[in-house]
Amino acid sequence: MKTCGKFLIGVLLILSLTASAESLGWPRARLAVHVTDEQGRAVPDAEVKIFFRQRFSDDNAWITGKTDSEGRFSGEGYSDMRLGGSVAKPGYYLAGLGWTIFKASSSGQWEPRDTVVEVVLRAVGKPVALAAKRVQTEVPALNQPCGYDLEKGDWVIPYGHGMHSDLIFVIQRDYKDWSNFEVNAKVTFSQPLDGLIRMHAPAYAHNSAFSWEREAPEIGYLPSHSIHYRSLDLHTHVDREMSFDTTHDRESGYFFRVRSIEQNGRLTAANFGKITGDIAIDPRDTKTCYILFTYYVNLESLDRNLEWDPKQNLLRGLTFLETPHDP
Repeated sequence: MKTCGKFLIGVLLILSLTASAESLGWPRARLAVHVTDEQGRAVPDAEVKIFFRQRFSDDNAWITGKTDSEGRFSGEGYSDMRLGGSVAKPGYYLAGLGWTIFKASSSGQWEPRDTVVEVVLRAVGKPVALAAKRVQTEVPALNQPCGYDLEKGDWVIPYGHGMHSDLIFVIQRDYKDWSNFEVNAKVTFSQPLDGLIRMHAPAYAHNSAFSWEREAPEIGYLPSHSIHYRSLDLHTHVDREMSFDTTHDRESGYFFRVRSIEQNGRLTAANFGKITGDIAIDPRDTKTCYILFTYYVNLESLDRNLEWDPKQNLLRGLTFLETPHDP
């Protein structure tokens, strides 16, 4: 009788644990992926990876497969309401799926049950060698022009080894403490035809490893750019204008043109480049200000191609943190 009672208790305990485990399991989700190129044509045989979840676990469970002739692939598995993944194919830049976030489930299934994610694979075009650097340095002086040589990756003499003031920074700051300050910066150029222009990555390219336009525009550059940062007060830290390290922004940035020469109304020399993300100025923990920006510049005069081959950086001796890794 005692044995029977222990057996019954054991069965009830197992059933209880099973019911508890069932209640902790993720609902199932189904995700369909449709892959096209920049011209809207289906991309077959692209490898799709979707990460779901192991049931009763936080571990990812990858489901992989190839797109069909119509560029389609679908997968199903358990999910904690978020799905992501990637799409890859030789000759194209890697693309992410972005985040698919479900908000409701029924009968153990996330809704909507047939979610489709559109992915654009960008073909690798003609990557070239560029001088590329992630700048993280202290501005040499306040309230006076400080030139930065993009080819050398350094401040110009007497603050560094640079020879050409491609970008000229004049920075003013009113700094009292960590959360009570104001910074104003102006970026100008050496040549009258130099300048920069705000750029925005194409919406379809936001999840691509290469998210910018391939060429800089020939015209439309503005001769100066102003930057303003300020703290809000001593108690609420910083306001919405404060965002120091914005250099990783994959959706906006700047094209620039430097070393421009014109003869008889015709541009005879110029170097084109891009700054990905923003130019950030940080006055904290420094006597002047830290400046942060990531740039790529084509050193071939009049060549507007800015599709970079990461294996061909014309700047040598950079540290890991100074080296950009996105094309």
